[in-house]
Amino acid sequence: MKTFFFWLFFTITIPSIAQRQTVVNSEVWFGLMTSGQIAPKWSLWLDTHHVPDLFFILRGGLTYHTDDQKFAVTGGYAGLKLTTPFSDGELIRPEHRPWGQVVYRIPSSSDFSVSLRYRHDMRYRAKFNTTEIIDGYWLNHRLRFNASLRYNWKNRLSPHFNFATTLFNETLFTVGPDPVVNPLEHRVFLLFSFQKKSITFSPGYHIRFAIPEYNSKTLFINHGLFLWININYQFKNFRRHTLKDFPGDHI
Repeated sequence: MKTFFFWLFFTITIPSIAQRQTVVNSEVWFGLMTSGQIAPKWSLWLDTHHVPDLFFILRGGLTYHTDDQKFAVTGGYAGLKLTTPFSDGELIRPEHRPWGQVVYRIPSSSDFSVSLRYRHDMRYRAKFNTTEIIDGYWLNHRLRFNASLRYNWKNRLSPHFNFATTLFNETLFTVGPDPVVNPLEHRVFLLFSFQKKSITFSPGYHIRFAIPEYNSKTLFINHGLFLWININYQFKNFRRHTLKDFPGDHI
C-alpha cells in the first residue's frame, strides 16, 4: 500500500512538473527538538527550526501516548517569524500557528519500522502590502500527510552509539479561507541518525517541491543539507513506560 501511494504521487506530479518552468534554490535547515516524559502516558514537546532567509519557528505541545504506543496524539501552539518579498531575507512577518497531529506506528518485530502521520496547521500570518507589514492576519489551513520509513542498524557502525537511517515523504495541501499562495508542496528527507543515550544527531539531505500558486507555470525546488538534534529526557524514572519519540515526529 505504501509503495502504491508513493508511485501514485509521482505518476500524478511528474507530467505536471515536466510542463512547468523550474526555479532551483539551495538552503540549509537547522533543528533542535526536545521531548520530555512527564507521566507514564504523557510527554512535553518543545522544538525550534530555522532556515536562514526563510523562517524561524518555536513550537510547543503536549503528547498523549497509548498503552501499546501505536498512537501518539499531540496538540500545541507555534510562533514563527517569516520573510517577505520586500525584506531581503529578514524575518519580519509574524505567524501564530495552533496545530495538532496524530502518529500511527505500524507494529513491527524487525529493525525496519513504518510510521504514518497527519498534522493540521492553522496558520494565522500577518498581512502585508508591497512595502510593509499591515494590521490583521490571513488564515489558511494546512493538511500534512507524512510516511516515515526507518531502519535501525543499532551498533553495527560502532559499539558506542546507535545508528539509524530514515526516509520521509510528506505532502502538504494548503486551503482557505483566505487566499492561498502555496497550495501544494512535497518534501523528502533522508536522515542519518546517531544516538548516544538521550541525544540524537541527525544530519541529512532534503528536497522540497513547491507550486507557488494556482495555475502557476513555475515549480520551485529547494534543496540542501540539514542538521537536527533531538533530545529525549524524563522528569523521573518511569519503570513501566519508555515512550517512543523519533526525529520524524517533529518535522
